[in-house]
Order: sequence, then C-alpha cells, then structure tokens
Amino acid sequence: MVLHTRVHAAKSHARSRVRSSVAPLFLGLGLAIAAAIGFAQTAHSAEPNDAAAHLARTPHTLTIQDRGAAVGEHARLSGDLLSVAAWRHQLLSAIIQDDPGAVLRAAMPAKLRASLPHAVQAYVEEELEVLHEDRDAGSRYLYFLKVKEEERFSLDFAAHPPTLQTGTRVRVRGIRIERALALESGSTTVEGLAAIVPNSFGEQRTVVILVNFQDKPTEQPYTRDFAKGVVFGTTNQFYVEASYQQTSLSGDVFGWYTIPMNSTVCDGWTLASHAKAAATAAGVNLSAYTRYVFAFPQNACGWWGTGTVGGNPSQAWINGTLVFQVVGHEVGHNFGLFHSRSIDCGSTTLGSNCTTDEYGDPLDVMGYSTGHYNAFQKERLGWLNHGTSPPSMTVQADGTHWLDPYESMGGNPKALKILKATDPTTGMKTWYYVEFRQAIGFDSFLSGNSNVLNGVVIHTGSESSANSSDLLDMTPATARRGVTPGGAAPDDLVSC
Repeated sequence: MVLHTRVHAAKSHARSRVRSSVAPLFLGLGLAIAAAIGFAQTAHSAEPNDAAAHLARTPHTLTIQDRGAAVGEHARLSGDLLSVAAWRHQLLSAIIQDDPGAVLRAAMPAKLRASLPHAVQAYVEEELEVLHEDRDAGSRYLYFLKVKEEERFSLDFAAHPPTLQTGTRVRVRGIRIERALALESGSTTVEGLAAIVPNSFGEQRTVVILVNFQDKPTEQPYTRDFAKGVVFGTTNQFYVEASYQQTSLSGDVFGWYTIPMNSTVCDGWTLASHAKAAATAAGVNLSAYTRYVFAFPQNACGWWGTGTVGGNPSQAWINGTLVFQVVGHEVGHNFGLFHSRSIDCGSTTLGSNCTTDEYGDPLDVMGYSTGHYNAFQKERLGWLNHGTSPPSMTVQADGTHWLDPYESMGGNPKALKILKATDPTTGMKTWYYVEFRQAIGFDSFLSGNSNVLNGVVIHTGSESSANSSDLLDMTPATARRGVTPGGAAPDDLVSC
C-alpha cells in the first residue's frame, strides 16, 4: 500500500503538435550567432516522453548574419526564430520532471543564450543560483526551491537527489525551465550552506485543520473529536512509546472550513494556503504551532498522505482516510525521516543482484506497518544513543551481548551496531543494526510471529544517507508471504 506520494498532480502528458523543419534564418543585425536550438522535426503529435529523443535527433542551427535583408524580412524571420524557441521551450517544459537529464543535454551554452534577441531569451533556459530550499517527500521524493513564501521552483535531478531536510539553506546550479530546474545530482549541483537542527524532543505543538471543498461543501467524513482521537490520542501514544517517553504531540483541531478550491484539483500548496487563511480568519493563532496537519475528504490526488521531510513548521496532508498508520507515517517524515525499506537478494541475504522495496519494512510505520521505527531511524531522531536516551552498543569483537526488548523502557542497550563498511573516500560508515523485537505496545501485532520473537531483526543504515534504512531477509531460503498494512509481519521474512 502506498501511503506517501507527491503533493502536486503529475504534469499531464498532453500531446504537442510540433512544426516541421526550419531553414537557417538570416537577419541583418551585424553579428553571427550559432544557437543550437533542438526541436522535433515532425508534423505529427508527440508524447512528452518522446520529446527528448526528438530534441537529440533533430537539432537545427539558427544562424543570424548580416545578409542585407529587407526590414519586413527581418521581422518575419525574427518571428520564426521566436516561434521555434517557444516550441522548444514547450517540449523541454513537458519532459523536465520525467527526464531532467535530457533537458541538461539539450541546454544551450550561456554565451549563445545571452546573444539571442531579448524576446527569444524568455523561452530559453536560465542558470539560477539561490540560497533556500523547501522540498516535499513522496512515494518519489519531490524537491522544491523556496525563494519567497508563495514562490517555489521544483528541482528535478537526473541522478542521486540529496537527502537534506526541508528548510536547509542551499545553493543550487541547474537549468531553469519556467518553474522547474533540471540538475545533475544532489552531490554535484547542491551545496548545503546551513544544516537543520532536528526537532524531535519534547512537546510538539500540532494544529490539525479540517477543510472540505467548494464543490462538496457539506462533506465531512469524520468529526473533530474523531480527528483529535487519531492525532492526539493514538498517534501521540505511539510517539511517547517509541521515543521512550521523550516526545509527545499536543495541540488542537479546527474546522471544518470550506475552502475556495474544488475536489477535482490536486494542489497541496494551494490547499495549505487556503486552509491556513481560513483558520486565521476564524481566529486561530498558527504561530503557536510548529507542526501543521491538513486533513480533507478524498480529492483528485492519488495518495493517502504526504508531508515535508522536516521543516519548521512542518506540514502534512491527509487525503480521505484519517488513521494512525497514515498520520504516524507522515509525521515521521515531518520529523525528518525517510522510508524504512527492505532489500531482496533472492536466495541470499546480501549479494550483488538485489532489489529495494521502498515501503518494504513490515515492522516499521515508515515502511508498511504500525510498529516502532527501527534502530537506524531512532538513532537519527536521537531516541537512541543520545543524551539520556537508551543506548545502542557498538560491537567491535566477537562475544556475547545482551539486549533488552526493543520496545521497553530501561537503560540497557536496545540495539547492537556492527560495522559493515567504511567509505574509503569520505570515511562514512555503514552499520548493521541488530534488534530484539517483542510483541509489546505498538509492536503487539508481532504476537504469534515466532520467527521474529525468537530471533533478532537486522537492518543496515549508512551515515552518508538518511535514506538508507534497509531490512535484511535473514531467512532467504523460505518464501515470502504477503502482509496487509498494519498486519503481522510474515513469520518467514526477517529474523535469524
């Protein structure tokens, strides 16, 4: 079950009719510019996914030279040049989210771009450097550059997006098409300028704003009291237990407010803006809260929930079904967590031919369960091995080591850390995390799972990436069986 997806609706793959080839243009401007503007040489409709191939396959050189052409001819040819640039701009805009690498490959050199007529430059990429990023997470993580309160650019990476939190101050370099930027990778084109200090301890003041839509103004799928019970009852109890009584959620529920937006529209940013405006108009002091949750009846978005990875204030959107599994997952993102995954290496536990399941950890609410965050995730939040939190034990030699049940209070080790590898360039370490899970509290769904209860659970996680939590299958010889979200983990999946 997919619980966390993108905020904005996917760009529609509308068909674009593209003009046939354009001959070199000669304008009497006293200079020569070879502007490599690629565009599709076809009179047939083309899907945006085909646009990258067209751009690469049919480049044209638009040459501007002094040929003594008449003024009227200059105007006509200038119009043709503008038309070609506009069509190319349309193609690049259509593919930037699905194939940012193609946009980067088709990018025009800065000198050539600068020498084009001003009207044409409006349709050509710009290099942009800014200093502040807000980004969202989803079933595929989305990244936005926030330059003003209501002004954002989407960041689309050709490879290896960064694992930074919302609110991190960054400098980026990429190719801009309208409200989107294509970037090579998070490691080469994103420079972190100021890290975010985690906010994962103490009372987390949270506001829940219930909204419905102008085309269905009477739709209220649950009451305020029900929402209060889910967020400040069950979800709060989870955070108190999982943090070893170091973190809690408190706050208020407001609404229902009818916002000037239809249920047929999927736009999380606009929904949030309307929800905050409605609450403020009703007298709610939003500055008293550090976490915002927007809950609404099912709309055109295809996801159950989405949320910022970190952020102050953080924001979460709950679409339709308001249950702990969705709220706990999204608030986990708000705390700065990425997904709890699993890896499948066939008949072996580890190998060179493995696949990753983004939601594959059936023991963890950041996977597809209602259970505790695993030790790698808790360590990132400071709920293990930090200050007065319970410790984890770093094992450096063979021996016998004792673990307390992972879910219980107490000062004994909750996990073992065993070195797996050290990056020779960065020195960053990857660890095995060993846990002794029992059917206690929010892990009660493990009751009857003898394989997990009588053994240990092992994950890997790396210091170099917040998005590296992987559950290992310690009994790969047995066949995996399915599990419904919130149900018991397969008894042949994880333990040893």
